[in-house]
Amino acid sequence: IYLDGKENPYQCSLSQDCKLGSALIIPLRAGNEVVGTIKLYEPKLKLFSTINMSMGEGIAQLLSSQILFSNYQQQQTLLTQAEIKLLHAQVNPHFLFNALNTISAVTRRDPDKARELIQHLSHFFRSNLKQNINTVKLKDELAHVNAYLTIEKARFTDRLEVEWDIDPQLYESQLPSFTLQPLVENAIKHGISNMLEGGKVKISSEGFEGGFKLNVEDNAGNYQKPSQDHVGLGMEIVDKRLTNFFGQDSALKIESQPQQFTRMSFIIPILK
Repeated sequence: IYLDGKENPYQCSLSQDCKLGSALIIPLRAGNEVVGTIKLYEPKLKLFSTINMSMGEGIAQLLSSQILFSNYQQQQTLLTQAEIKLLHAQVNPHFLFNALNTISAVTRRDPDKARELIQHLSHFFRSNLKQNINTVKLKDELAHVNAYLTIEKARFTDRLEVEWDIDPQLYESQLPSFTLQPLVENAIKHGISNMLEGGKVKISSEGFEGGFKLNVEDNAGNYQKPSQDHVGLGMEIVDKRLTNFFGQDSALKIESQPQQFTRMSFIIPILK
């Protein structure tokens, strides 16, 4: 709204002697909603210059863009937290049930082992509570996975072997939290659990141009591409969070040879 005092009269409501002669009011918008205004004034007998009018419009556009971007960031943060909680909800109930059954079975024959498993279970859920943050160091993610695998190894006994091959120089690298564990859990749930013996999960890293690749591989080779009406969201959420954080080149890739292996991998670029 531009009130120039002549063609569009501006009348001050405070006093007849008020020196204000013209006003420019520009809305600040967040999408279609007006959330504030920019107001510029000039004294009587002085009209707004074209420069000042353009400046006011430019400031309003800039602030509107910042408000909209801030709202977008807030929504993205809420979405990320919701996705992490959804991943937690998918893994925790059946894993907790299995873990408690395993610890119960171990308690009588090996109390020390049972105590160790309880400590790992505690570490696993403590890590879950901490992982509402968006990113973690690779070493913390690996510790979280190790706590999970220690309990699963006790459950599967000699049916599960775990091999680690991670370059220690990568431990301080950042990645989206709760990324590796769903891949490992998927390898065991849909791969190793269907084998009568000789199950193996390998977690490894390898150099890659501009970064490195993380692999989670099982020797079951039972992967089947999900149908359009499937309800599992774990892999889709992991893939989405990787691409949102690192870019499309870090999308989750799945390779499989029936009865031989299933390998899930993604690239972590070295961020300068």
